[in-house]
Amino acid sequence: MNNKFLIVCNAYPSKEAIYRNGFIHRRVKAYQKKGYEIDVFYLHLNATQQEVYKYDGVNVTFGNEIHYQKFLNENKQVYKTFLIHFINPQMYYPIIETISSPKIVVWIHGFEAEAWHRRWFNFLSSTFELNQIIEKANDYYPNQLEFMNQLYKETQYDITFIHVSKWFKTHIADVDAKFSPLNYEIIPNIVDDSVFNYVPKERKGKLKILSIRPFASYKYANDQTADAIHILSKKPFFNDIEFHIYGEGKLYPKITESLHQYENVFLHNTFLEQKEIANIHKKFDVFLCPTRLDSQGVSMCEAMSSGLVVISSNTTAIPEFVTHNETGLLADKESPESIAYQIERIYFNELLFNKISNQAAVSIREIASESVVIDKEMKVILSER
Repeated sequence: MNNKFLIVCNAYPSKEAIYRNGFIHRRVKAYQKKGYEIDVFYLHLNATQQEVYKYDGVNVTFGNEIHYQKFLNENKQVYKTFLIHFINPQMYYPIIETISSPKIVVWIHGFEAEAWHRRWFNFLSSTFELNQIIEKANDYYPNQLEFMNQLYKETQYDITFIHVSKWFKTHIADVDAKFSPLNYEIIPNIVDDSVFNYVPKERKGKLKILSIRPFASYKYANDQTADAIHILSKKPFFNDIEFHIYGEGKLYPKITESLHQYENVFLHNTFLEQKEIANIHKKFDVFLCPTRLDSQGVSMCEAMSSGLVVISSNTTAIPEFVTHNETGLLADKESPESIAYQIERIYFNELLFNKISNQAAVSIREIASESVVIDKEMKVILSER
């Protein structure tokens, strides 16, 4: 098999935007380390001109549908294997119309394979946003899900789907596309343990709790974090806990407004890059990350890799990555009271804290370390029907 592959995606890092789909770039660098040649086509439907650039040793072509079709025509003999992230019809059809017997691997990440109502919590704060999504509900979502339905049923071409969790495949992707394909693998996103290295935790002084979450959506349940803090503020040990909340987004002012009253709650309205997060992990004991919808919860997994005790929600895909009382603590969904209770448990139980901290770091490496994930992905990429 040709060892040169093309990644097709809806965004890719550049010097001007180094965080754009960084998880795809991490894969590319891992494939390169194994000796494979990887090029990228960054398909942006509104691009006005084609650009070619190199980012961190990766050749990237940026362009619209016309540029993409021309690129494929010019490289018919170069690529036979296509690795697609956030697939849509504009990415897929030019490949099968241009390339003879292509091998296609499709990563299913989330929004490209789910109905609009899955993210109901995003539309509670604004009638404008609700009207916007209702418009898309009549146009984009049905068309995209019909496309996914046909793609899952495709048998003429060599296509394999990769889902990051069993929960997402079974309860969202298959249900919303109304079909369950047989040609799939469950492989999580990479947790880079060279960046999020394990440092044994030793509680000293106050219990230090960290939250690093976007405030762009109610998906991240920052409102539940705030409510749990209010509940704990009535406990006699409250001042022996220190909270640091990092994040930015449109919901930040509203959710954090009531937390300014507490001297032991420190608010950081900022975005952090990966290496900064890894360094901050080393200063804390607990990572607080409730959620309403997660197909994996990568930031949670990274905190586990660093040895923090994670407190998340017993919902969606989270239990695939966290075993309650063993590798983390799972609060009842939509329950700030349960979150507060889990914090109280870990505050009073140092043996539980030490056990979870160690076991979390071991467990997540077995599930999602770079070597584990890339070996599984390469097996899929190199397999032949």
